[in-house]
Amino acid sequence: MKKLALYMLAAGIFASACRKDGQGGKDSDVQPTGGTFTIEGQSYLSDYTYWTGTEGLVLTNVPRAPEYVENTVQIFVDSLYFSRKYTYMDHNNAAYDKRKNFSNAIVKYTPSGVYGNGYQITGVTAGTMNVSNNGETFTIDYDITVAGRQMQGTYIGKVAGKRW
Repeated sequence: MKKLALYMLAAGIFASACRKDGQGGKDSDVQPTGGTFTIEGQSYLSDYTYWTGTEGLVLTNVPRAPEYVENTVQIFVDSLYFSRKYTYMDHNNAAYDKRKNFSNAIVKYTPSGVYGNGYQITGVTAGTMNVSNNGETFTIDYDITVAGRQMQGTYIGKVAGKRW
């Protein structure tokens, strides 16, 4: 047991020593992974994000026991690399440009926190989404009107799946 503890201590010291020196405070610029979105005055955790060609960008929480409640914002955008700013435009509009627009959003949220008592809303009428990245760390800010409800959110962290 002593050997295992000593090994773990040595591994931890080695890992911290392997950081790049001389970065001028870059480690302090690293922000925590995760985010939240707010709708109807209540905030919901979004600590996991992924992108697929069919589902677009999905910002969600990882459901935890015992509630297993999942709150999700799904934004139908074709890529996270086309632009820094996307605006809502209906996909059937002749001016729709997948490099500048997203076509829809679906929001699933459970204000009560009780599994099965949530809402799913669609019907985007306006919105913007800003995307930036520093390597694999993305910053995503969005402000979208869905079914007449204003929703804002932010996510900072990795995005699983392909992003193009």
